[in-house]
Amino acid sequence: MTEIPAAPTQHEYYADGSTLVRAEHIPWTEWALPGTEFKLLDYDRNRSYSVILLRISPDSPPVRHKHMGAANAFILEGGFSYEHGTIRAGQFMVEAGGVSHTPQIHPDGCTLLGFMYGAVVGLNDDDSIAGLVDVDWMIDRVRENNAFAHLEDVPRT
Repeated sequence: MTEIPAAPTQHEYYADGSTLVRAEHIPWTEWALPGTEFKLLDYDRNRSYSVILLRISPDSPPVRHKHMGAANAFILEGGFSYEHGTIRAGQFMVEAGGVSHTPQIHPDGCTLLGFMYGAVVGLNDDDSIAGLVDVDWMIDRVRENNAFAHLEDVPRT
């Protein structure tokens, strides 16, 4: 049987525009909600698109928020429950843009691979805007945390 070599630790970039991101070597960066941190894996400012790993601690408070564009997530570990039910590790969800919800994180926390189209808006009890997370907000946070080098020189349209 052919032995599969260990993956290198450096990100790789190819002339055809392909990129191999070694996510395990990117530092976690504090995200917008208490008890959350993320890794920005890819983005496109023109489409307000981002791909993130998001880790949510079990003691993260439930925060009502609205996805301005569609949001997709594959749950890697743990899970959460919200108005539409429960989602656990190994499951995939698709949310339409304009959806507001208040997730309750499970006792074992949650780690997900998220694909977001558009901003996420934190909401106050009266539906006024408490905060906004978009692609530029995430880029600023990861740059401040020295967690953007893998995307610094990737060609963008």
